[in-house]
Amino acid sequence: MNSKKIGVILVGHGSRAHYNKDAIEYFAERLKGDYQFVGHAFMEMSKPSINEALETAEKSGIDELIIQPVFLTRGIHVDVDIPKLLGITPGFKSGKIVVSGREIMIKYGSPLGKDERILEILRDRIDAAAGEDS
Repeated sequence: MNSKKIGVILVGHGSRAHYNKDAIEYFAERLKGDYQFVGHAFMEMSKPSINEALETAEKSGIDELIIQPVFLTRGIHVDVDIPKLLGITPGFKSGKIVVSGREIMIKYGSPLGKDERILEILRDRIDAAAGEDS
């Protein structure tokens, strides 16, 4: 039986506007219960930072941590900045890092990308906009 404690950190871009942070916090809250730890972090302008979220995750006792960028597509943050902050070798999707003196296995997820489920949301938003009066 696999007794690994799995944690997840959702990583958003960050913004001065509250709704960006609110959305990432909403997703994290909805995932709680699915994993032993669920946290969130931001690249810039919002807290917690990735390093702060890693420290919180480590304190929870997780053995493996999945870092999931909540970005629609690949870009400099997804391809370069986040892996660099995590200490993941460019081109790799996993690695071991040391947080507060403890080694943790990190796995790095892909951005949302091309997905039929996103098309359904787009259709809903388009239909809603089409029905609105100016």
